[in-house]
Amino acid sequence: MSTATIIDEGIADVSTVVNGDPKYDARTTRRAVNLLLSGTGTTKRVSLDQDVQTPIGSGFGASASSATSAVYAAAATVGIERPNSELALFAHRAEIIEQTGLGTVSVIFDAVGAGAITVPGEPGKAKFVTVSAPKGTRIVTAFIAPYDKKDALSSVSISERINRLGHESLSSFLSDPTLDTLAKEGERFSGSLGLESMEVRKLIKLAKSAGADYASQNMIGYSVHSLVNTEGAEKVARALRSYSSEIRIDIFEVGARRAGLVSA
Repeated sequence: MSTATIIDEGIADVSTVVNGDPKYDARTTRRAVNLLLSGTGTTKRVSLDQDVQTPIGSGFGASASSATSAVYAAAATVGIERPNSELALFAHRAEIIEQTGLGTVSVIFDAVGAGAITVPGEPGKAKFVTVSAPKGTRIVTAFIAPYDKKDALSSVSISERINRLGHESLSSFLSDPTLDTLAKEGERFSGSLGLESMEVRKLIKLAKSAGADYASQNMIGYSVHSLVNTEGAEKVARALRSYSSEIRIDIFEVGARRAGLVSA
């Protein structure tokens, strides 16, 4: 969640505090809001206070959701009235410039649940196919450490593998657009990409041995997500915790809320 405050006028600029830390380098959020301010001719300096509850920098979509939340809050505070798709575009562009995401903004600003981007593009133009998730579906995650996606996304060889494997997985998903196919192709994609560390591979094995239906590496991060039902979620979580007390474990429901402004 983001709270925006106008602290000065005369120059368009933004400062950020993330989870109480004014020194955290929230470069994607700052870029998104600066693009918003400069793109709309606003001459205000905005301070953003952000509460980010998911792990940052490890494939959980934190940079995309933080940037989207920030442009919504900043726009409302300085009086910019535009459709959500237009506001989200600033966050989308910031992720491309900063190389922190893979089109996540185009989904989260107006989609819920599980699914796959079938046509890439900016918010409002990208196509997202959702799949139904059985009641009680849970996602158990394990976060090891942040991962700088810029290293991977700037590599030609890795980008080529991402494109090839992504095309193959998307074709399989579209032939059978179900949660099982989505999770299975996620496993195949991440395993074939070759970015799994030893710790990630061990956590995937632990989750599967504890009863997870599927488990794979977050794209892209030193983290793992596994799919399981309500009854088996705690067992999988305990198995993952057994690897190390330093690893953060979370249990999530499949989302059912769209991004939006809480209050102006």
